[in-house]
Amino acid sequence: MMKFKPCASAVAVVLFLVACGGGGGSNSPSAPIATVPPVSVPAPLVVTPADIQTSVPTFTYAATSEEHKFVTLYNQFRAQVGLGLLAQNPQLDKTAANHLAYVLKNDVNTGGAINMNTVDPVTGRAWFHIEQGDKPLFTGVQELDRAKSVGYVDTGVGEQGAFGGGKGAAVAFDSVASTIYHRAGLMFEATSEIGIAVGQDRSQTFVFVTGNQKPQVNASDYLGTYPAANQTGVGLHTGVEWPNPFSDLSTANADFPTKTGYPVSVVVKSGAILEVLSFTLTEAGSASPLDARLLTQANDPNRYLSSNFAFLAAKAPLKTSTIYTAKFSGRVNNVVVNQEWQFTTRQ
Repeated sequence: MMKFKPCASAVAVVLFLVACGGGGGSNSPSAPIATVPPVSVPAPLVVTPADIQTSVPTFTYAATSEEHKFVTLYNQFRAQVGLGLLAQNPQLDKTAANHLAYVLKNDVNTGGAINMNTVDPVTGRAWFHIEQGDKPLFTGVQELDRAKSVGYVDTGVGEQGAFGGGKGAAVAFDSVASTIYHRAGLMFEATSEIGIAVGQDRSQTFVFVTGNQKPQVNASDYLGTYPAANQTGVGLHTGVEWPNPFSDLSTANADFPTKTGYPVSVVVKSGAILEVLSFTLTEAGSASPLDARLLTQANDPNRYLSSNFAFLAAKAPLKTSTIYTAKFSGRVNNVVVNQEWQFTTRQ
């Protein structure tokens, strides 16, 4: 069995109720007696416990394979954030393999006719995630269709792509974990199963498909952060993705490596409303926080983020081998939460 111990920090929520009353006294028998109304004490906050996978069956991927390495990294990531682990599902493996074969057959970069980075006007999604019925190796228009074609029974299926560039799973996973939208997808609470396929093409294309036949549920007071507290080897800048979360930057030049820092994220229970009061990132030895971009559902230009996420990205790359302190203050469904933690960047 593969086991990871979630290490999400607990958040202390303290409620203060102050009652002020006054009274007077006199030797005169006619002096009125002050009365203090009874204080209404609020009921204690009831926390609904989590129902998540803290262990999953051993993967059947070869131990040295890129598939095994990638899913292991993914589960380590979810454990760091305090999310439930993902179990391998053979039907989702097949779904991923079918779509990878379709992509490599039809991509203009591998001899096909489709530019996978352009947008399908019908769904508004990149052609990388959409299959066309008249093209070779078609198995379904979107990932749910493709999963159903191999017998997977679910109404919630997600799909992401990554590229290792011949350097393997660590590079491929970082390419999605360093982004805004794709990282949010990695942190989807309900996800419980995964399938993956890795190509032998020059880009080393990874396709991974997730499902939630048995949805995972976090505790009602859940709060996760990434990078996690005391994490080391953290990246320096935001990864390029489509759609572009920063309307003032270009994905076609060097904007992201030179004008962004590694994104810091806060996530709470799915469906909750996370309101940001303050969110800062400060370099060790500095008195002032970094100039940064805050991204939430309220100002997301592409309307991709859910109400339970907040991301902060500095406007310049982070420095190597440096400790940073993140401070967050906000409200979750009108309850104040505060969190402070540190992480260290890579060398």
